[in-house]
Amino acid sequence: MASEKIWLNVVENEDVGNLEHVTTMADGTEIYLHGRSLVVRFPDDDRTVLSSSAYNGGVFRSPSAVVNTTGLTGEAEAALMYAGREAHKEYYSASMKRIGLDPETIVGLGTAVTMDKAAIVTMGKGPTEVTAIVTAGVEGNGGRAGDPCSYDESEGFKEQKHGTIVIILLINARLTVSTMARAIMTATEAKTCALQQLMARSLYSHGIATGSGTDQIAIVSNDSSELTLNDAGKHSCLGELIGRSVIRAVTEALDKWAKLNPVSQRNAMKRLMRYGITESTLTERAKSEGINPVRFSLELSKTATDERIVALTGCILHIQDEMEWGLISKVAGLETGHEIIRTVMHLDYEQSDNLAEDLGLVIYKSTVERMS
Repeated sequence: MASEKIWLNVVENEDVGNLEHVTTMADGTEIYLHGRSLVVRFPDDDRTVLSSSAYNGGVFRSPSAVVNTTGLTGEAEAALMYAGREAHKEYYSASMKRIGLDPETIVGLGTAVTMDKAAIVTMGKGPTEVTAIVTAGVEGNGGRAGDPCSYDESEGFKEQKHGTIVIILLINARLTVSTMARAIMTATEAKTCALQQLMARSLYSHGIATGSGTDQIAIVSNDSSELTLNDAGKHSCLGELIGRSVIRAVTEALDKWAKLNPVSQRNAMKRLMRYGITESTLTERAKSEGINPVRFSLELSKTATDERIVALTGCILHIQDEMEWGLISKVAGLETGHEIIRTVMHLDYEQSDNLAEDLGLVIYKSTVERMS
């Protein structure tokens, strides 16, 4: 039993240190870090939370706090992963007690991301104010809605990969539960906008990621507010603030955690990865043709960040996407794609029926040209 609950031993013996104050909101809500957790603590009982949390999720009234906690690592995390839902609840309860919180009165979320990498963005217009508190990672778990599943819950549990976007939204108004549900829709669309703008890839298909497989969200209504809002859709002021704050916070959080940002994504090879074309595949080709792999790799890093190559890659892959989505015919897409490649790169090559692979060939040839 002791080995089965190694995760509990770790929690009960960890050094959580002292709490670190981050900020205090206008309504008295405090945000602070303590141990592995980011804590949003409320000054009174007049709050309602609607969340996707596995710990006190759903509609939860009069919470003392909403908490985002970094998971364990190593053997403890592995043991907890397969221990079942009740064990997860026991783990989270023990973690909250360790930092002096009553587990019965909190809403708990979790991720592998450390809480010092959280982004906090507040935006307001007139009397309405929204604060988005986000931790984000998609490098190990990014996926697109509709991708093949990892497991069937009716058949048992399969280990999930790390990478989670956790969004906590604080709204300085009284909201109905239906309005809070609409706020979740708007925030989810905004999260997807941020990922699309960064061209973050799905690890399970050729698509652009819309989130991770373990994303979580919590919407907090201030029930003591004199301001009542009934619309969180995109046409409303509240919807605009949710959208803008979440896009910015998700973007900042991805940069803080994994350096996923516009500059890091300005790389043709990162774009091609979602089609299975990687530096190693091109380097292996170089080796097979007698080219020094070390030198090739160095020149490839320069070629891949050439903005002409990046722009060409983005253009061609979008044509490939539109063919897959059925927006343009394969014949028209291939003809246009090959014409663009020939015109921009001034290269003659034996074209195929796969634009992404052809683009890999173009990058390979461009790199070899740099070496000559």
